[in-house]
Amino acid sequence: MDAAEPRLPFDPASLSVRELLASSVAVLTELTRRGLVRTRNSPLGDLAESLAVRAYGGELAPNSEKSYDLTATDGRRIQVKARLVDPLDKRSQNFSAFRSWDFETALFVLFDAHTYEIVWARELTCDEARSIGRHVEHTNSSAILVRGVAAAGIDVTARLTDAFDRIDEPAEASTPL
Repeated sequence: MDAAEPRLPFDPASLSVRELLASSVAVLTELTRRGLVRTRNSPLGDLAESLAVRAYGGELAPNSEKSYDLTATDGRRIQVKARLVDPLDKRSQNFSAFRSWDFETALFVLFDAHTYEIVWARELTCDEARSIGRHVEHTNSSAILVRGVAAAGIDVTARLTDAFDRIDEPAEASTPL
């Protein structure tokens, strides 16, 4: 073991993906309590994109692609947005900003901040997403509220939850639903 590498009281390789996420949540909760971190963002985006490719098939776009995250097997370019929420926090919350509208489908996935379980997932067309966004001048982007998405589009919670249930399978063995 490298001298700079921390020693852990458990072997992360022996844990399922859900156990790793629960451990991550517990660590982030404690670091927040101690005032060392302010957000719970990572590994949220990558998890949502991984679930999307498992649910829709296709290929993830290169990291530098600004308009979409995935080209599904049906050819749709899908922009994936994810957000962790605390069910007791009633403040308005936004998904990450949209700066480009060059996609066919926006997939919004809401995760519980304490468990990383999917609360809901919604699929909106580009036009539907654009219509509920509000322009933010200083960032030249559009902000979309969680509560705006909750009442729009198509509910695909079961599709994403099924993909999450298969998260420990190798990606190539996990066929789209």
